[in-house]
Amino acid sequence: MRKVQFTAVIWTLILATPLTALALVLLAFTTQNLTQIATAIANFSIETSAGGRGWVLEFAQRWPELAGMVIGMAVILMIFLLARQSARADEKNGNH
Repeated sequence: MRKVQFTAVIWTLILATPLTALALVLLAFTTQNLTQIATAIANFSIETSAGGRGWVLEFAQRWPELAGMVIGMAVILMIFLLARQSARADEKNGNH
């Protein structure tokens, strides 16, 4: 059992050390270049959206449609699950 614990600790260190270094490098890069990254994202958003208005405005206009679809799917799923539970309860009670 101790060999398993030792192996788990070694593999955790093997994975954690380079990933921690990578996270620190990415944090330093992001901190140094945050304004350029934000400008590039904003320019891309304006260039690729309809009418050059930006993705934020596009999503702001369409979120009610998305919310309606998600709520509708959730209602259908709940009806399905309740009907399924009811059918299972009927089968257990012997009501066909």
